[in-house]
Order: sequence, then structure tokens, then C-alpha cells
Amino acid sequence: MTMTQKEAFNTYYPLIKNNGKVYSKYSLVRAYIALGGEYVETWTSDGLETTNVAKPGDFIVQNLQTESMEKYIICPEMFHKRYKFFYYDKNGAIYIPLGKVFACEYTGESTTFIANWGREMVLKPGDYIACPFPESREVYRIASKEFFETYNFYSE
Repeated sequence: MTMTQKEAFNTYYPLIKNNGKVYSKYSLVRAYIALGGEYVETWTSDGLETTNVAKPGDFIVQNLQTESMEKYIICPEMFHKRYKFFYYDKNGAIYIPLGKVFACEYTGESTTFIANWGREMVLKPGDYIACPFPESREVYRIASKEFFETYNFYSE
């Protein structure tokens, strides 16, 4: 049975709190503002991670430095906290990530849970279970390969 986001948070946040480290995202992204209704499937190197439907004003984001170049949707408030405009190229706006996550490797059984955006998200052994840093009110999965293609250990 699929866990709710609250159940997933209550299950995985203690794991993150006890075993996690802070990581900063370093890979550039391309992003544009959604009209609303755009359906996005997030595909990683190991398959379909999740899906989402954009609301007007959401940002559709694509990682540029991962092999799978996965896409996902972020609400405007979160986008502006996590990304800063860098430059325009012939395909649109490129942004520098500012965000950090508190994360640790997941070693349990394959499972699913409802992500903060209300859609099912897969979680597999070897993935990273993460929450935004410093505010930790949700958990989500970052596939292992993509995690190491986009995040570095953060040290001040």
C-alpha cells in the first residue's frame, strides 16, 4: 500500500535526521513558466519516478547535467528559493541552483509514497531520500545516479 506524504515524512525523516548530510545542488537547469495543464513524467536512469500536472505559473524544470535530463514541476515560491537566473540560450532560460537538501541513502525495500505534489513516487534501495534544507516539511526521492550527477556534499 502506498504511504501518504505524512506517513512517508514520519517514516523517513528520522532516518534522514540520524544518518543524513546536507548536500548542495550544483547542476544547471532550464526552466520555463507553465501555462497550466502540462503533464510531466519524470524519467530517471532507472525508470519512471513520478508524474505531475502543472498549474498556471508553476515552473517546468529540466536538469541539464544528468544523462536522463529529467523534467519536473516546481511551484513558483519554491522555484525562486532554489534557483537564480543565469542566462538565456537559444532554447530558453538557464538557472543556477541555490538549493540544499538534507539526505541519506535509502537501504530498505522498494516502495512507493505520495509526494508533496500529490502523485505517487517510487523509492528503491540505493536511492537518496531527501528533504529541503533547512526547512524540512516534506520528503522525496532522488534516484542514486541522478543524485551523484547533481549534488555535492555541502560544507561551510
